[in-house]
Amino acid sequence: MVFLTKDKVLALFKDSFEIIHFNELEKDGKTGLGKMKHWHIYNVIAQKK
Repeated sequence: MVFLTKDKVLALFKDSFEIIHFNELEKDGKTGLGKMKHWHIYNVIAQKK
């Protein structure tokens, strides 16, 4: 797993990619160890410039 903020995710694509679609999903769910956590899941579709 990778843990990044929304700003850091967008920064990964800033210089070399055009973001076609960006979606953030927030939900509560369990970790692999069974503990509850509030998740932010980012879906990105990007095209290289």
